[in-house]
Parts: sequence; C-alpha cells; structure tokens
Amino acid sequence: MRIFVETPRVLGSRLRSALPAAVVLAFVLAAPGPGFADQRSAQSVKPAGVTFNLAQVLDWIGEGVFAVGRWDGTISVFRVPGPNEFGPMILQAMSTPSGRGIEMLAVADDLSFFTSDGPNRLTLWRRKGAGAPFEVAASPSYDTAIGVANSGLALKANGSDYFVSGHEGGRVLIWRREPDGNYQLTNTVDVRSPDKPSNPWMLRNVRGLAAWRGDRLISGSEDGDLVAISVPDGRELFRHRYNAAAQRGINALSIVGEKLAVANCAVEQADKNIWLFDLTNDRPKLVDAENLALDTGRAQIFNFDVDLISVPGKAGALPTLTFFSSTEEGLIWEGRIYDDQLTVTGVTRVSPEGGAVMAVAPRGDFVAAAAYAIRLFKTD
Repeated sequence: MRIFVETPRVLGSRLRSALPAAVVLAFVLAAPGPGFADQRSAQSVKPAGVTFNLAQVLDWIGEGVFAVGRWDGTISVFRVPGPNEFGPMILQAMSTPSGRGIEMLAVADDLSFFTSDGPNRLTLWRRKGAGAPFEVAASPSYDTAIGVANSGLALKANGSDYFVSGHEGGRVLIWRREPDGNYQLTNTVDVRSPDKPSNPWMLRNVRGLAAWRGDRLISGSEDGDLVAISVPDGRELFRHRYNAAAQRGINALSIVGEKLAVANCAVEQADKNIWLFDLTNDRPKLVDAENLALDTGRAQIFNFDVDLISVPGKAGALPTLTFFSSTEEGLIWEGRIYDDQLTVTGVTRVSPEGGAVMAVAPRGDFVAAAAYAIRLFKTD
C-alpha cells in the first residue's frame, strides 16, 4: 500500500490546540524582564469553549465519494482527486440537525447515507444526483431507551431494500425502504448477551454489522457476542462469544464470502486484536488470530476497524483476500489471508497518536482514513 494523497493535519485534541497558545503566552510573559511572569496569572486569557474535531466514522457513498462524521457533529463530504489535484477534494460540509456528535455514518445507496442523531433518531441525507449537494431527507425516530446508533448497514432481502442500525442499548433495528424513498421501522431485535459482557463496564453497544449470504447479517457487540440475524424477520440464527477469555468487546466486523474478521482491543501481550473465523458450517469457527502491535509492551492495543476485500488475481490466478485494520498506535495495517492464516504485509503511520477510522472504496482501489488528517491510500 502506498500513500496517494494527504491533506494538512488538523489539530484537534485539547492538548495539541493548547500548546501553541501556551508557548506564545510564555514568550510574552517572559519578554519584559525577570520577575514579570511571576506577577501574572498563568492563564490570563479566559477560555470560552473548545471543540474536539476528531473523526469518528467514515464511509464511501458510491464511487469516488466518501463522508466523514466527527465527534462535534459535523460532516464533510469528499471526492477523490483528479489529474493535477492534491488531497481529497471537499464537496460539502454540514452538521446533524441536533448538533450531536456522530457515532454512525453508513451508506444507504449511491445517493444517500444515514447518520446517528442523538439517542432516538437517525438522519437520512440524500442528493438528487451525482455532484448535487446532500440534504436532510428524513429523520426517522425510535424509542429513546434503544440509544444512539453505533453502526449501520444497507442490504437487500426478499426483493426489498433495507437499512439496519446497531445501537448502544444492545438492539438492532431493521428499516425497510418504502416506495417514496423513506424508511419504515419494521423490526427491533434484542442481541444482548445472556452472559456477562466481556468488558468491565457492562457495555452493550452494537459496534459491528456485516452482511452475510445476502439476506443475513452478523452483529458484533461490546458485550462480546457475535449474533447472526435473518432479514427482515430478525430471527436469531446463531450466537457465539468471539473469545471466551475476552476482557473487551467487539469494535468492528467485516465479511467476504464465508470469512469473518473481528476487530477488538487486546489486553496484555497474550491477547489478540484481530480474529478470523470461517462461517462455512453455519457457525463461526476460529481459524486464526493476531495482535497488530509495534509496541508489544503496552497494557492494551485497540484495533478500531477492519475491512476485508477480495483482490482479483492476475493472469488467471485466484483472488486474494486482503485485510486492512486501524490501531491505536496511529497505524493502518495491511495483510493477506493465505490458507486461513493472517499475514501482515505492510504498516503505515497515519496519525501521531490514536486510531483512525477507515473504509475501503467499493471497487477496492482506495482506502480512506481519517483521524486529525484525511488521507487516501492506493491499494495496489
């Protein structure tokens, strides 16, 4: 994987945004002479507010266009650059109607996408055609007890289009697209584990949703359970704890064919933060797991995201299954899956600290990653 384009870094953390002001202030206070700084307050400029403009979610909206949702409730839509252009090209900037931070952004079709919008509402964004701006098309609501949406997935079943959303309360909502283009809630599925969650905070957020065999999906929750669901009836097909000894839950899922990749946080050196399962026999069979980490002495290493793609073989060779993951060391990992073995083939730094959100383009030719900067990578 080689770096293709990059925008200038946007400094978003409180620490980083405060450093330049602190340096300037120290210089000004010290300039008049000895003892002057001692007579002044260490913070003579009164703070009025702060924003944490770090990307939280990202998805591709058709070919060549992707959207980034942030903790401060803003959304930016980009396209890939053309000849003689540098960096992802900004198309539009907007914010959620409620102004709440965005925890879910997921494509519905080539002209629309959903975002979370507080604890009891989604927002559907739609454009009239390629190149047109996205506008709020609908704001479907649901029971507040279900909580904010953490994940989303579009799929077809029984000849209809559906959008599925996973929520902090451990529920999965199934929405059917109506003839007018709006979505109607048709089913609410409780995927909460009957067992103790695999995290000390009793979290049940459904962070991962992945389509499987057309009219099925698999959800992954912070309580540690993988749950297969049929659409649209919401029937549970299997339930499986991804790791019986896990101390953290599931952060993301990806499926290609009968291979399922799970991203999580590894606690201590013996743990793993990417797991590979085979679904051929209608249940997850663990075939491999690895810990994606450079500093193996850390107490824990988060793997925030994972994407599987099938890369066509050259000169008649079989397709190769490739994975990408984003970890809290500020790294994007690339690897191949050979004979059910996860093999790392490359690693790229995308942020000086913290993990990036990422997504592979529909054709598999680009990887978009967003932390402080918005970056594009070519996959070939």
